[in-house]
Amino acid sequence: IQMEWMPYDVYARVCIFLAFMHLTHCWAYLQIGYLLQEVRAVFACAIVMLPMFVLQQVILTLDIKPGAGGLPIHRLGPFGLWFAYFAAVCEYVRWYNPLVQAIGFVLVYCAYFIHIIYTVQLLRLCRPSEEAPVIAETPGAAWWPGEWRLPSAFSHAMWFVAPPKELEPGLNDITAELRAEQRGGPVVAGGGQPTASDKRADVHRALGKQGESPAWFGVKVGLISLLIAWIWLTFGFTIEIMNQGTAHPSLLNAPGMPNNARDPRYRPAKPGKEEPTEVGTGGVTAGPAKGVHLGSMHRRLSDSAFAAAPSTEMRREIANKLRELMPQLQEVARFGTLESASATLPMAPAATEVQWPAMFEPQLLTCSAHAEIAVALSRHGRGALVSTPAMDVEAFVLQGVAGHGAIVAASWDTQGLMIVTSMGNLFECAGAAPKAGKWACKLLAGAKLPIAVAGQLFKGSVAVSRAAGEVQAAVLFNGEDTVTIFGRSASSWLPHAEVRTPVAKAATVAAAFSASGSSLLVASVDGSVAEMQMADGQHSELASANAGHKGHAWAGACRLASGALARLAVSLEAEAAAKFILG
Repeated sequence: IQMEWMPYDVYARVCIFLAFMHLTHCWAYLQIGYLLQEVRAVFACAIVMLPMFVLQQVILTLDIKPGAGGLPIHRLGPFGLWFAYFAAVCEYVRWYNPLVQAIGFVLVYCAYFIHIIYTVQLLRLCRPSEEAPVIAETPGAAWWPGEWRLPSAFSHAMWFVAPPKELEPGLNDITAELRAEQRGGPVVAGGGQPTASDKRADVHRALGKQGESPAWFGVKVGLISLLIAWIWLTFGFTIEIMNQGTAHPSLLNAPGMPNNARDPRYRPAKPGKEEPTEVGTGGVTAGPAKGVHLGSMHRRLSDSAFAAAPSTEMRREIANKLRELMPQLQEVARFGTLESASATLPMAPAATEVQWPAMFEPQLLTCSAHAEIAVALSRHGRGALVSTPAMDVEAFVLQGVAGHGAIVAASWDTQGLMIVTSMGNLFECAGAAPKAGKWACKLLAGAKLPIAVAGQLFKGSVAVSRAAGEVQAAVLFNGEDTVTIFGRSASSWLPHAEVRTPVAKAATVAAAFSASGSSLLVASVDGSVAEMQMADGQHSELASANAGHKGHAWAGACRLASGALARLAVSLEAEAAAKFILG
């Protein structure tokens, strides 16, 4: 009887050890996820890891016999907490760094390998031993015979007393006497001793068909399942690293997106989507008026365009006609009649004659806040001062900006020129104007503007301003229809807001702050310019679309000190020059 329940009793004690070790591991990893991902408490998380690490080492010392299993490889298990902790710290550093990211990947792999090795070692320690513990058989001492296969690595943590090998004089074995009586044999004086075949029979009755212990089989299945899980996590993490930063689609859709069954992109359109109908009625053929409108329509109206849904081309044509009509309607609303408006409003803006310096290709435009002067800049540090209305041009060179990426933004205020490069560096060129054809610039200390994503140079539009003593930047990433507003503190750039671009009908090509920093000018690819107020997001159109400059692409816009609008159109052909346009 003792042989049958003995393995369950022993492995119940082993399972308590395994459960407590893995419970502390799970709780520690939960704290890493909470304290780093949600709270960002890096030092508090380290304080949690330390007692968990010490506690696991103490449990290993108390429960596992020294020297069991050869090298104490199981001591590596608690170190997985520290590797996971530092890997998570690398994952949530403030600024992206490829080297730090690679270090984080290596630390994650180390944590996975530690758990794989640790689980294999637990399998070796928990398996039944082929030999009985070398303990003298003395009254009151923990001992069991060699036929009882138990994990000897936990022998000093278990108190298990087996029947003695031989009876001492004067003692009786009641169990042996009852067994002999049931078999019909003679009762041996002194209780009688079971034979070796009896002992083997007892052992095999307690084991499975293949000679395994049922209790050990359950523990083995659990540890092997855990080992497979760690290998699966390692494999999955490798797949994530291989796919990150590539165009390979993710296995799941992005966080916050609905599932495919509810995603409107994959759902069929509702009935009546192509029919002229009032909002909320469900359509002519699917709403509550089904069978009423078309049936009661007079036959003279049956061929009307409203009897069927207008096509997409027809809607686009109507929208274009209305868009062309809007300037005339605005003139009528402002002047009362179209004739007075045409007599008062100026003609469409035309390009002014500007003699650009030789080999100069302007790409950016910024205006002075105190004079009727604009600055045109190339991407690599050459510039030209354009004085209006005389259109005098003075060439200059920016000193100190080379080697920091192409110039993507410029702002000219009373303190001088501010430059932003594609690597996110911010430069200040002090002074009201360049001296002797040179404008000295210095790199401002502090964090970079976060526009270089995944180590790639920035492609998009940036506006920068330092009105009222606060440096702010507006970033329009390539292919997006939103503007992200950043503010610069003593050591970092922090996002303040994100709004949609006021020019929704065409792609945005450039942006510039006003002199006071209270509004943002946004120029689109069709030549239109809109002004967005930073306080409430309201926007108005400053210049309508202008397609009269063929062979050129709109590149920038800014306001002169008088409030007049200046625009830059770069040439798409090698022979033609850029155009400077007022209005």
